[in-house]
Amino acid sequence: MTKDQFNSLGILEQVEYINSQLENNKSITSVCKDIGVGRSTIRDRFKKAGFLHSKESNSYKYNDSATNTLQGHSEPNNDTNNRRSTTDTHKENNVSDTDVVQSDKVTDIINKSDVEIKETIINIVNDYDVLKEMIELHRRNTSVIKQQIIIDVEESESKLVTLRVNTRELELFNEFCDDNKQYKKIDLISQALKEFRENHS
Repeated sequence: MTKDQFNSLGILEQVEYINSQLENNKSITSVCKDIGVGRSTIRDRFKKAGFLHSKESNSYKYNDSATNTLQGHSEPNNDTNNRRSTTDTHKENNVSDTDVVQSDKVTDIINKSDVEIKETIINIVNDYDVLKEMIELHRRNTSVIKQQIIIDVEESESKLVTLRVNTRELELFNEFCDDNKQYKKIDLISQALKEFRENHS
């Protein structure tokens, strides 16, 4: 069963499916992994609907004393194998299957990305000095810009031409050239013309 198929089931059907898998001597973790749903998501979802895991029977059973939105309701009779109808339970508490599934989507996303978040944080800590230096360079707005400019034009003769250009843009370009004297204006203009042609042809 896929995650989407599982989430489309009513809460009682979800409980029944999980219990049927647990009866095959599977662990909760392995069942959740097969479906693609976090174990804590299943726990919270079922707990919200009044179902708790029994270690003795290795199954989820309805528990009226569970800390969830169903507190204060009476225990269903034994004929229902300690389970309560999803429709009846949710009607009494103004909770729909859609509400349960939607609230669990956020939890599922958080649970799924826990490992990624931890790995990211560890990587950031390990590269702290490098990242700090890069941030400082970016703030000074010097080396970052210089490293991004690659002059890649074919060797050719230069030609003197006269062009009309926007005055403000020309001033800004000249200021840039003054701040980056390691580049020749002819190379910057040639590279800009090449990139414009390649990007728009």
